Amino acid sequence: MQSTDFTIDDVVYTFTQADFFKSNKYLKKLTALLQGCFSFDGNKSGFDIGQLASNIGSEQFAEIEKFILDYVTAVDENGKKVLFQKPQEAGEFFNTHRSHYYQVIIEGLKFHFLGFLPNGIASKLSTASLETVAETVM
Repeated sequence: MQSTDFTIDDVVYTFTQADFFKSNKYLKKLTALLQGCFSFDGNKSGFDIGQLASNIGSEQFAEIEKFILDYVTAVDENGKKVLFQKPQEAGEFFNTHRSHYYQVIIEGLKFHFLGFLPNGIASKLSTASLETVAETVM
């Protein structure tokens, strides 16, 4: 399986690819959460950040977060390996690295799901920051 590393503040996160069918299952859940976030009016398109944010607390998004955390590990700044599929380890780790949580989730979304998009779109989004993506769709 493919893996990739991502570093935040001397913590190295390693994402490991899930099998195709499991990833596809969670991509469908993510797609359902994005319904209603996009709008099109003539040549203009829009993205409703509020609609997306309202889904972050949903049970479906929690399932996607769990999926991502099941396929990522970290080596912290002290060299300790953290397994996020263990809730107690994940909780203790993110209590001291709170600012990392949503960065890890976003990188996990890109890692697991961009491969399903056509190459041209995937390559543009994989290098874009959230700010750039927001500007592009607005």
